[in-house]
Amino acid sequence: MATTIHIRSYHLDGYGHVNNARYLEFLEEARWAWFEAGGLLPLLGDTKLVVARIDIRYRRSATEGDRLDIHSRLSDIQPRRLQVSQSIILQSTGKVCVEAEVSLMAVLNGRAVSLSPELQQQLTLLPTP
Repeated sequence: MATTIHIRSYHLDGYGHVNNARYLEFLEEARWAWFEAGGLLPLLGDTKLVVARIDIRYRRSATEGDRLDIHSRLSDIQPRRLQVSQSIILQSTGKVCVEAEVSLMAVLNGRAVSLSPELQQQLTLLPTP
């Protein structure tokens, strides 16, 4: 499953391209759309999945009018964390704009907790590109 973002003028910085911080928002939107499509949200209950670490590589810029496809896949799962690999691809060329590895921690009442067995199972069933 891919999430598509259409780049508009308000996404741009003073240099006329998408700012690095905006890509983080695009990645987050895609992760939550992916989790929602995979039926994950009801299993979370009061547990939050919070970003613990992001390793991001910027390959090329996107500008107004571009359409970006964001692909997400589960790359690792541990009792208290999961890692998601994400790519942002320019629709027009198929070239990679951004690659990211995102580590998420399960948190409940401000403390790291283990992912429930049901949540772990559902994570492994999430669709991949």
